[in-house]
Amino acid sequence: MKAAVAHLNPAPFTQQVARAFDERGALAAFFCTLVDQPEAPWQRLATGLAGAVGVDLGRDLARRAVTEVPVERVRSHGRRELLRMAQVRLLGDPVLGDRIFHWARDGFEAWVAGQLEELQRDGLELIYGYEYGSLQIFREAKRLGIRTVYDLPSPEHDFVERLLAPEYERFPELITPYRRHIAARQAERTERRHREWELSDLVIANSSFTANSWQAAGWVDKPVAVVPYGAPPLIAQPVERPTDGPLRLVWAGTFSIRKGAHLLVEALVALAASADHLVVEVYGAQALPQAMLDRAPKSLRFCGSIPRSELLEYMAKADALIFPTLCDGFGLVVNEALSCGLPVITTDRAGAADLITTGVNGFLIEAGSCEAIADVIYSVLTNRSQLQAMRAAALISAASWQWSDYRKSISKAVQGWIALADSS
Repeated sequence: MKAAVAHLNPAPFTQQVARAFDERGALAAFFCTLVDQPEAPWQRLATGLAGAVGVDLGRDLARRAVTEVPVERVRSHGRRELLRMAQVRLLGDPVLGDRIFHWARDGFEAWVAGQLEELQRDGLELIYGYEYGSLQIFREAKRLGIRTVYDLPSPEHDFVERLLAPEYERFPELITPYRRHIAARQAERTERRHREWELSDLVIANSSFTANSWQAAGWVDKPVAVVPYGAPPLIAQPVERPTDGPLRLVWAGTFSIRKGAHLLVEALVALAASADHLVVEVYGAQALPQAMLDRAPKSLRFCGSIPRSELLEYMAKADALIFPTLCDGFGLVVNEALSCGLPVITTDRAGAADLITTGVNGFLIEAGSCEAIADVIYSVLTNRSQLQAMRAAALISAASWQWSDYRKSISKAVQGWIALADSS
């Protein structure tokens, strides 16, 4: 049985799915948009031109390196995505960026769909696609009689909106032109996801939190397998952290409303008296309105987006990960932090919350509460030794579910479904 995997971004979880098929000798192709190709002439030219205007494009592209899939299986279609990245760097207009993203997604889907018939002649029987990037691909797969697997990295779209809506009422300064742009397209984009579900044969969810959100919305007509993301290889041993300097918390990922960034800002304002003893380093894109950031104390520092390998190094040297998400299907940064021996502060609205036990390898706090964030930060600030004691437990947690376990479970879920479908 030959399978292809298609996703716009060569993220760790997409590469691990492709590797799961490749380990069985079943991977026909790994489709994605832009990938890091440092020796390619186009990339040398693009990085040179970007450098001339002060943009380190090579560093951005390094975040899109494909390390888990043989290069001969990778098929990339990156021109439109490169344009989107350029817009982000040079103009930073989120509305324009959203429009370019959808243009790039539509081009990617059409490109993948156009290759399915050729791959089918070489034995392709299954296409593994992802939420909000599979509609044209699945339509063509159905026409050709190719099986479809639909991966859900996020909770159901309207479910997410219902969780976020109160935040816009509490913090009206968050209602930006971009927010209004997105809200106007909510129904259309929810409907698209639902059409993808209808065209799928098997659904893979990254957590029970994600799966339950779709079930609560009435989507129960497909077999659904829950396969949590795995953790990267562990560091050798917990890093000893000094207790006489500032408490160092790390934020990894987009600094956005959905991740609870605005609530962290409010919590840090409340802790302004402790600003000299606290540093929160943000590694990722900044997506909050400037009006809210203007209130942030000096303890909040923006460090930009960096390659994953560098992020893990910074995590290993920090005191804790702060991840006060309002809604995350999983939260892969939790696994990455644990693999570095880093305790995690998160909420029960992350699928990865199942990995965290308060007082053992981190803290689970109430989602949507500035006070809960401030209280837990103050607690660890005044009792630094408790975090050091959690570092070994964090590594044990990561060791219990590695990427190799994830790949085995993906293979088992797909093969089990195929066997059941063929026998019925």
